[in-house]
Amino acid sequence: MDYVIHKSKDVTAGEFSSLMESVGWGKNYPDELVLRSIMAYPFIAHARSKNGKLLGYISAFSDQAFSTMLGELVVHPEAQSQGIGRALLLAVEHAFPGIPIYVKPLAEAKEFFLACGYKSPAREMTVLFKRNRAATAGSRGRRR
Repeated sequence: MDYVIHKSKDVTAGEFSSLMESVGWGKNYPDELVLRSIMAYPFIAHARSKNGKLLGYISAFSDQAFSTMLGELVVHPEAQSQGIGRALLLAVEHAFPGIPIYVKPLAEAKEFFLACGYKSPAREMTVLFKRNRAATAGSRGRRR
């Protein structure tokens, strides 16, 4: 499959939502939410077919000194195993040479990252998260 990697944010909300839906990562995302995500990442690269169809997408944050954090790496199921995921990872690696890149892969993606040269740290790392709820009227007061 022929494709071209672009390092730009030239991705519409609709095509990004369709790509996410194709891999089972939700559907019917509001356009404003999708565009906010695209604009929040300093680095975006995407893969397109010859006819312009969005085949893959990657996003990353970097302090350009100590760490780069991968956001999303998504490849359309019909385009997987064609080198697109590796090419998108290489785009990040070339953008931030010498800076460690951290990923939080889902279980089914771990082998892909290992095959691309990523390693598990010598000391176990744990991913923690908290859904940040909007402040309620009663909790907007002063911090003590």
